[in-house]
Amino acid sequence: MKMGFAGAGAVGCHYGSKLAQAGASVVLLARGAHLLAMQRDGLLHESEGHTLRVQMCASDDVDVLAACDVVFFTCKMTGLPSLIEQLRGRLAAGTLLVTLQNGVQAPAMLADAFYGYPVVAGTAFIGARLEAPGHVIHSAAGGVRLGAWSAEVDAGRLQQLVATLQQAGIPARIEEDPVVMLWRKLLWNCGFNAMTAITRRYAGEIVADPALREMAELAMQETVAVACASGVALTETDIAGHVAITAAMGPVKTSMWQDIEAGRPVEVDYINGYVAGEAERLGLAAPVNRLLAVLVRAMAERGY
Repeated sequence: MKMGFAGAGAVGCHYGSKLAQAGASVVLLARGAHLLAMQRDGLLHESEGHTLRVQMCASDDVDVLAACDVVFFTCKMTGLPSLIEQLRGRLAAGTLLVTLQNGVQAPAMLADAFYGYPVVAGTAFIGARLEAPGHVIHSAAGGVRLGAWSAEVDAGRLQQLVATLQQAGIPARIEEDPVVMLWRKLLWNCGFNAMTAITRRYAGEIVADPALREMAELAMQETVAVACASGVALTETDIAGHVAITAAMGPVKTSMWQDIEAGRPVEVDYINGYVAGEAERLGLAAPVNRLLAVLVRAMAERGY
């Protein structure tokens, strides 16, 4: 399978590099100084104690994705609407479209925009960052979970994709309920992503501080309430599981923390802001998520 990555940030570069190292045909859709660095010198990829320079096929021309069998959408949610418009009518019929965005909205957006295409919802549990143009550092985790979103997804083809990822050293598995899968990741993000950006503390440090942990748990409790009101089976057990895993995490900067420091748009409207908006629509209260969204927006506007 020829693999395309629409959005060659830290996540796209890490997974694209792993697949390329395993012999897969990979193309990255990138731009700016990052693209120029990869075209000139290849991708410098640090992962699991190893540093390797990988020659990658990278371009800013969206048509490079036209011949791909699989396209991973690895841009941030803030850039997804624009990317969708750029790719309309350019992907071959039957191309398998895989979302790896934060939040819960991406698969439906792709299914609406690319009607009749097989769409797979995915979540990536990974610590990674772009250290400099053409230089990605993978610092933690890296597992991928995938679930068939649209009826057009062939089960055998999805299993083949998972096997290809696993052969490249990427932990991957299929989830039977992609909606619950997406909400479980949203649950963690609601508790910790904005909190780390605001406090400049790692998620493990937030769990270790009783007052900060309480705020994170309150944000997650609000998220569970919204999920349940929406027919999604999240429970308090999911919160406890996230807290336990986070307590053992190393010093990984979350995406919002990185984006604020780099002056990039933040995804808070698709995480805490989304939960706050859905709570209002459903007649529920989500004051912690609403406050976190307001604070992160204010910080991003000032470039803190």
